[in-house]
Amino acid sequence: MKLETLIKPLGINISKEDESIEIDGLAFNSAKVEKNFIFVAISGTLNDGHEFIEEAISNGACVIIGEENLSSIGVPYIRVFNSRKALGLLANVFYENPTQHKIMIGITGTNGKTTTSYMLKHILESAGVSCSLFGSISTIINGVENLSTHTTLDALTLNQLMATSNDRAVIMEVSSHGLAQARIEGLRFDCCVFTNLDYEHLDYHKNMESYYLAKQSLFNYLKPSGIAVIKSDSIWGERLCEYVSSLNREVVKLNGTDPTHIISNESLVLSKRHPRSYSINNRMKGKHNLENAALAFSTAASLNIEPLEIENSLQHFSGVPGRFEVFQHPKGANFIVDYAHTGNAFSHILETANLYSPQRIIHIFGFRGNRDMQKRTNMVQISLDNCHTCILTFDDLNGVPTQQMLEELTSLDPLNKCMIIPDRTLAIQYAWDHAQDNDFIVITGKGIENYQQNFALPTTSDIHTLTYLNDSFVHQNQHY
Repeated sequence: MKLETLIKPLGINISKEDESIEIDGLAFNSAKVEKNFIFVAISGTLNDGHEFIEEAISNGACVIIGEENLSSIGVPYIRVFNSRKALGLLANVFYENPTQHKIMIGITGTNGKTTTSYMLKHILESAGVSCSLFGSISTIINGVENLSTHTTLDALTLNQLMATSNDRAVIMEVSSHGLAQARIEGLRFDCCVFTNLDYEHLDYHKNMESYYLAKQSLFNYLKPSGIAVIKSDSIWGERLCEYVSSLNREVVKLNGTDPTHIISNESLVLSKRHPRSYSINNRMKGKHNLENAALAFSTAASLNIEPLEIENSLQHFSGVPGRFEVFQHPKGANFIVDYAHTGNAFSHILETANLYSPQRIIHIFGFRGNRDMQKRTNMVQISLDNCHTCILTFDDLNGVPTQQMLEELTSLDPLNKCMIIPDRTLAIQYAWDHAQDNDFIVITGKGIENYQQNFALPTTSDIHTLTYLNDSFVHQNQHY
């Protein structure tokens, strides 16, 4: 592809001589540069791509794009205001706008993105619409699933993968980090969904206003005919409705001021003008999953899927890996693995466990090192208010020394109301060994994610730990 064609969206003039340069690929990692590539220098949180320009040229880069004022680097240099946005625009052109004929759906919010996306995928595919999915658990393209490394991939990888998709629709979880870092630049969406906003990622965004504005920015990528589906029963949801309306885009509001769709028990009432109630009951229990189902239902309905088809499809939805995933203990207890990692999510998951009238609820969770600390005290209190025993343990340390994390956990429990078992696998084993009939042991924070450090038991995840403990129990109780 000619450089002139590739950089047209950037609105930058280059010399006639440079216009005809043939470009064979893009990279923002100098190690991945090949002959006749453009290297896009990005200033990251750990490394500055501008420091690797010489290496990129040595590896074959014929054009460099960056933000700094450079000259005499041996190849054409194009200066831009924002390298991340430039990468998205370039990738979109280079891969020939791979989503232009697809139904594009973006889902953002603190909690519920994954469950809503899986529900929506199930609904659409039940209606005969094949779906690619980009999310925190998996990337699924043409029916092939691979575990995800990020909730929202970088712009180059997104376009590369979407260019391989033969699916009719693309459902994408869009994180606040992905939005702040312009990973979806160049994409346009038919429908954008907002689930909720809770205290999270303030180590990155610094305050709730900045966090909200990152989420809000997704709706700038709506097509002129695009529709926003917004859970509007909060100040953030109402504010977002007003913002999207100011963009002259259609808004479907759930349970806010003057809602168009209303959640009523296990039903969803579509359109206050011509009200008709449909069931949103599904196998995933809890008020929060009814809300997720309502969002998926409203989104599918906005895409002209027949409501009765949606209703029937939801009743056959089997669930999401690592979201309220139940494991039966041989003595009759239930172990629940869930990704919940905010105060609001804790409330939902523990309230859901209480629906089953358990003998006891034991809650096991920890906190990731070098992450937002402002939410921790509230999360511990929510746990104590909703369970019989709270066990604090380690999550991913992310470089924080073990002793420091132990001190941080201890400081969160000045009245010694919690148990503290630092080794996560031993915390789960303690609950396993002491489980009784009709106990609910809720393990939150990781879902299906693998551990980042070694623990006492030879296991790699919460689910693997439970499987290991169950196998050990069966082996010990076998009679020969």
